[in-house]
Amino acid sequence: MSKILSFLGIKEKEQSFEAIISPHMSNLFKVAYQYTGTKHDAEDLLQDLLEYLFTKQTELRKIEKLKPWLMRCLYNRFIDLYRKKQRQPDLDDIDDEKIQPLFKYYDNHQQDDQHKEIYQAMNKLSANQRAVVTLHDINGYTLPELAKIMDIPLGTLKSSLHRARATLKQHISLQPSELNVRHY
Repeated sequence: MSKILSFLGIKEKEQSFEAIISPHMSNLFKVAYQYTGTKHDAEDLLQDLLEYLFTKQTELRKIEKLKPWLMRCLYNRFIDLYRKKQRQPDLDDIDDEKIQPLFKYYDNHQQDDQHKEIYQAMNKLSANQRAVVTLHDINGYTLPELAKIMDIPLGTLKSSLHRARATLKQHISLQPSELNVRHY
């Protein structure tokens, strides 16, 4: 086996692409879903990311802190696809999942309404603002980490987060005491 691997130019001790990426897949999908809001769009975004990463395997193996680098790649792919989608004509989709709540596993109708309202408010944000809120407020990344992931100055990031929160506050009628928030 080692002769075959050396013939192909692959070192025996190198991890496979799948072994490197698989520990991060659930988190990548969760963030992709939070960016896009639909399962299908999140899957498309993740597939696009994996295609890109597959071509960058040698660089991928050299990365010391893989999780922030993957989040940065996911963010960049999201922005690229978002801009591409903005240039395309808007088509109504019969199976539109945007009316489904962000979390499907609640039985409580009131929580479903709350999630719809939050999701609709998130859709009013720009792609950058949605990414900042998703990564900072939902996934717990610090502002310095986000500055590296998004490759923008810390001050710009803070003002973007402030504007995003202000926009959400305008579009969400719920009070924090009314929300039944589950922390994962």
